[in-house]
Amino acid sequence: MRKIRCFLFLFLWSAVPFFSIAAGDPIREARPEEPARIDWKRGELQLFPLTAQYIVVAGDYTDMLDSQLLQSYGKRLMQVEKAFSAGRLKPWAFEFRYNFAAQEISGRYHPQLRNRFENKDFFHISVDGHPEAVAANGYWLNAIGLWRVPRAGRRDHYRVQAAELIHFAYLKLAEPLKNGQILTVTTGDGNQAQLKYDDATTLSRAIKVNQEGYSTEAGEKYAYLGMWLGTLGELPAEEFNGREFRICRSSDGSVVHTGKIALRSREQFHRHNQNRYRLNGETVMELDFSDFNTPGDYFISIPGVGRSWEFKLAPTAFDRAFYVQMRGLFHQRSGIEKSAALTGWPMPARQKGSWRGGFAPNDQHYNAQSGCFRDSAGKAITVRPFDMIRATATEEFLPEVYGGWWDAGDFDRRTYHFQIIEDLTSVYLMFPENFSDGQLDLPESGNGIPDILDEAAWGADVWRRAQNAAGGVGCWLEAVSHPQRTDPFNDPPRYYLALPTRESSLEYAAYAAKLAFALKRAGALEKARLFHDSAARAFRYALEPANRQKKEFTLPKVGKVTYQEPEELPRDLIYKAAFNLYAFDDSCEEYQAYLGKENFNAALRSCFDNRRSPYFLSELMASPRLAFIKAAQYRKRAVEEAGKLLKTQQELAYRNVHWPLGHGFFLFMRWGASLPFQKGRALVAAWSASGEKRYRDALFLLGDWMLGANPMGRSLTTGLGKVYPVRLLSHPQWLIEETVPDPIPGLTPYTYAGPGSAAAREMIYLLQYRPRKDFDYPGVQVSLMPHALSDRQDLTPQQARPLLDPYIPLWRNFANLEGFDVAANEFTVWETISPAAAGFGVLIEPGMKPDPAWKKVQPQKDIKKIPGRLFLP
Repeated sequence: MRKIRCFLFLFLWSAVPFFSIAAGDPIREARPEEPARIDWKRGELQLFPLTAQYIVVAGDYTDMLDSQLLQSYGKRLMQVEKAFSAGRLKPWAFEFRYNFAAQEISGRYHPQLRNRFENKDFFHISVDGHPEAVAANGYWLNAIGLWRVPRAGRRDHYRVQAAELIHFAYLKLAEPLKNGQILTVTTGDGNQAQLKYDDATTLSRAIKVNQEGYSTEAGEKYAYLGMWLGTLGELPAEEFNGREFRICRSSDGSVVHTGKIALRSREQFHRHNQNRYRLNGETVMELDFSDFNTPGDYFISIPGVGRSWEFKLAPTAFDRAFYVQMRGLFHQRSGIEKSAALTGWPMPARQKGSWRGGFAPNDQHYNAQSGCFRDSAGKAITVRPFDMIRATATEEFLPEVYGGWWDAGDFDRRTYHFQIIEDLTSVYLMFPENFSDGQLDLPESGNGIPDILDEAAWGADVWRRAQNAAGGVGCWLEAVSHPQRTDPFNDPPRYYLALPTRESSLEYAAYAAKLAFALKRAGALEKARLFHDSAARAFRYALEPANRQKKEFTLPKVGKVTYQEPEELPRDLIYKAAFNLYAFDDSCEEYQAYLGKENFNAALRSCFDNRRSPYFLSELMASPRLAFIKAAQYRKRAVEEAGKLLKTQQELAYRNVHWPLGHGFFLFMRWGASLPFQKGRALVAAWSASGEKRYRDALFLLGDWMLGANPMGRSLTTGLGKVYPVRLLSHPQWLIEETVPDPIPGLTPYTYAGPGSAAAREMIYLLQYRPRKDFDYPGVQVSLMPHALSDRQDLTPQQARPLLDPYIPLWRNFANLEGFDVAANEFTVWETISPAAAGFGVLIEPGMKPDPAWKKVQPQKDIKKIPGRLFLP
């Protein structure tokens, strides 16, 4: 069961009473002070040419809206700021004033902008100074993050409950542009943008490439051509079928290779409950240059279209992707300083140490169905983890219990993070030649241990230091609430250590033993022995029935509550822990009794039933002498699962992997389920097991997809490629964004959430903000739906959903609303970062060493110069 995250600014503000300012105080009112003078010319246009005939005009009116907000509400907000500084205004009440002002301004002006951008007559087109007709037009809008409004009387900004919306007009020119012609777009409000078209220099976002680079080791290399045009439909890319594309050298533009554009797939659909969902929103053309392998830096040029982003072609093409993605874990480390010597995004260390707690470390136990919690009458009940943490907290400080990794919006550390240790140790054991010391510029680099194992050890060592004298480990550090501040370094709640249950101790034993096995293979015997001995103690603790935890505590309004952990231990974890302890020292017969058929079968099922990971038994392949038949069974299952993925990869137009197109789970795309390296672990295992190149080639294609060769033409990870995520749910990033808007590198948001985002319906396509009589706030009920969908009707969110969900392509259904659409905008170190880091790690050049320039990269300080800030829907 996934925990539900909430954040400071996500108040249930419709239910909170007003009490901090006396009635009649002028700052209580939420209506504008006076009609604002509209300066439409403060809008900015950005042109995204798709072909010589199709142009996207993006309207960014954020500066204008900022101005209107200060004109309409500036005086009142100045009073709000003074009252807040003086302590006369509660934080939630302060937030309301800014939210109400921003929401009213959004509701006032965005419908006007929608009407303008839907109207082709709003755009005056000229080519070389001569008027040019618009033959057809379409429209869409999307958010590029939450709106950061200027604070009255200050130089900083405030993140409000309203989206920063961009309006997109899709224009088809009456005649295609010719090389050298200058296109000028002028809006009816006087804003203007211009471009000089040339096939070799005009960047087309319709050409999708791996924006980092393609490996010369890859058997298949593709770029793609296609684009969704909102209400205009799809780019008629099929008219380029059979035409030539050119690969050009970046240094001088010379043509070094040519090929023919071919049809990859017309629009694809998933059918579910009589609904038909678009996948890509486009006809997809492919540009196959699999037979071109000359290393260098290149771009693709297509006559009549334009050019692509630059990319590298080299056996080392994925080295930087591995480096940046792995350092995403480093940047999320808790309890350690990220110094300026190691990163351009330095951060201080969080206070070290934790406090002794007494709560259950498995969140699945808190549901009444588990039967673990019972009231005084013996009835099974559901308990909130925070309530148990509060009821069992102690004053005992544990100075050595720190470490692990943060997730995006939380600073707790949990058993889920063992998946990171699994990912990193698995790829090391399968491909040890790829990894070495000094690859990742970590604080531990230079200690003689491969950096990938140093990073894995960071996540395990917190639990080794938390182990009690009997060997038990409580693998959950949590506070009595979600973070009260977005600042992980000064967040006030204490973090408490969970009960050392048999189950949590066994889980620690399984993964710590695998880490020890990997460290021994790497020659780091001293550190390996440290984790092995700790894992052995935890294993013995887990197997002792007398250590079964039973805890009594008292909850308000409930009374006495008893928690007792389940009697049975997970058989798959028993096998995994025993095998790794045995593999470390096969002369020790203590563990052989637990390696029987029943435990093994449970572990094998866990690998491929979506309960654990295909890597769960990958250690078998590193020790076939100890379990020859069992290793063969694992290899067989891995190859079978990988075969299914190869079929879906060929089925999907952009060659990612997901459920088969007609599968009942296809629409489940949230929480990283649609990111390819999660399921792609089976391809890694199959490649290691069989050595068949087709599995490795499939992984290269997944890497291409992650780095921009996808429908949105967007890298999925901050700091990688040219168009990468900029606004995402990340507390550490929110802390520094005022001066460092370029996001911390190596973070991979979930991005794809499938259909049905209520936040998108109510903050992008319909502005739905409830009235507040106690603030004299009338609320906002405004439709921004494209008229082509709404038929100019005012719709409720319920009416809008069946129109929007089938219309927006699934691989584009991304609402950039940060904490208001968590399933798309958050990331976790275990669901998104470590699978990709491991996946990239198997594609690097063996023994790869980092370019010294990578560590010296500094963030871009002007957010408008980051290409990913403004991306096409």
